[in-house]
Amino acid sequence: MYKIKYISAPEMFMSATKIITENIKKEILIKQMTTEEFVKNFYIEKQNILDSDFKTKIKDLNLDEIKTEKLKQTISNLLTDTFYTILLGLDGSASIGNSQEVFKIYDEENNLISEGGDLEGHAYEYFHENKLETENSKCDFIAQIYFNKENEGGRTHHVKSDYRSQLVFNFDDYQTSHRQIYIDTNYAFPGDIVNAEVDILSQEYFYGKLKAGMGFKFYESSQLIGTGRVIKIINSKLKK
Repeated sequence: MYKIKYISAPEMFMSATKIITENIKKEILIKQMTTEEFVKNFYIEKQNILDSDFKTKIKDLNLDEIKTEKLKQTISNLLTDTFYTILLGLDGSASIGNSQEVFKIYDEENNLISEGGDLEGHAYEYFHENKLETENSKCDFIAQIYFNKENEGGRTHHVKSDYRSQLVFNFDDYQTSHRQIYIDTNYAFPGDIVNAEVDILSQEYFYGKLKAGMGFKFYESSQLIGTGRVIKIINSKLKK
């Protein structure tokens, strides 16, 4: 036996209004910016400046490819330092001008984005570990790499992304070939510090042996070209 309940027009209107209101609230919650999204947008803005203003304005200088890349790296590093410092200043971890204090950040709907102390970690991931570029990486690991200067026994000339040489981790004497794909740049010059996607040839030997923070050296024959530090393991089989 089915029972039919009579619902008056006002009750139906109130019921519909309640459902619509709840859906709107859910949509607002979904669209509300998170702390990480706030930081990510700063990083995207930095990249937009490089991709738009840089390409159009620097092109008029008629520089060759190498000089253009050096100028791009200089501007990129300057923007990174600027945006990163601003975020840390808002977080209370660095000073803005002569003042250092913690700021609470709200969106235009008065929703709390950051209450202070929660920006620095995300800022480091995006501006120093290239999180946006490496989220879908299929390499073995991400590393920060330093190229020795010529007076430190390093190369006399630059190398291009997809550079290959011999790698030795600090915890082991085993030598393996490796490849470096540079992030946010096409070249690395003596004295440079760059982030790179790294692939190693002898993967099986290093299964279960690598972790973030580990150091390594890389050589051309017996010449020490530079050093590196693992930032993030991508290939889970390598993870210790």
